[in-house]
Amino acid sequence: MPGQDPFADTTSMEAVSVIVAAVLVWLSALVQHLSNVSERGPQYVMSDRSVLPPMQGFFGRATRTLANNIESALMWVPPMVVILILHRTTWLSHLFAATYICARIIFALSYWLKIAVVRSLAWFAGMICCAAVTVLAVVPIG
Repeated sequence: MPGQDPFADTTSMEAVSVIVAAVLVWLSALVQHLSNVSERGPQYVMSDRSVLPPMQGFFGRATRTLANNIESALMWVPPMVVILILHRTTWLSHLFAATYICARIIFALSYWLKIAVVRSLAWFAGMICCAAVTVLAVVPIG
């Protein structure tokens, strides 16, 4: 129809959640790298890195945040892509996608800022979302 945006309905919360999962991995890698440069200098970063840096302080938290974001993305993206490809998006997949995005952003920020209780709750919420979309990918519900 004239005057309507032909792409208005093409971006779903589910698709956005897949992109956010990837962006969080990228952002976590960037923060971890910048922390490494800041703490050890460009000489270490440009070296062969045969000596592992200590995993304490902000660098350690940034490294663990990166690892956890990679693990979470690997649990989130495949079932969500299945849901998108099979056109099984529902109000439930939308709700879990929005919750996952919020939980993972809160997780990363609270990990970097040493807010352990919030970090743990956000991690748990993200894991529930991962389990739920795995079920939704296999069993059409809602």
